[in-house]
Amino acid sequence: MSVERFADLIEPALRGLGVRGRVREEQLRLALSDIVGVTLAPMCRAVRLDRGALLIATANSALAHQLQMDAPRLISALNSRLGTAAVRRLRFTAL
Repeated sequence: MSVERFADLIEPALRGLGVRGRVREEQLRLALSDIVGVTLAPMCRAVRLDRGALLIATANSALAHQLQMDAPRLISALNSRLGTAAVRRLRFTAL
């Protein structure tokens, strides 16, 4: 079975179980850690996805600013990992 076919089966099942959002948020947590790398990962965490806005908690405002400046690349990389354009913008809060 191809990966695309498997994804076509899993997505409706997750939605039916009411866990699709939580699964997507966990995927985003893992993806963000990978994308920002081992140095920054302990200082930031994807908190939740709300209507296309990914809330990221950061250890300080300087890191939030750095990630905001890199937002287009981060959004593209996150959506690539998810296989859908779920993330449209980034928001930040304190860790």
